[in-house]
Amino acid sequence: MKRRDFLKNAGLTGVSLTILPSYAVAGLGHVAPSDKLNIAGIGIGGKGKVNLKNMVGQNIVALCD
Repeated sequence: MKRRDFLKNAGLTGVSLTILPSYAVAGLGHVAPSDKLNIAGIGIGGKGKVNLKNMVGQNIVALCD
């Protein structure tokens, strides 16, 4: 294989990976860490407890009551 052919194929492979949608690479249902919220709950007694249970998939970083 010639060097030019190798570089061309490597470049095309790199470009194709950036064009693919995220679910094709990581699988369906996967949420990237950058797509999660960092949540701090202040005064979470009562209704706040129910709200936190609904945010299971997010990053809960601080709680204060």
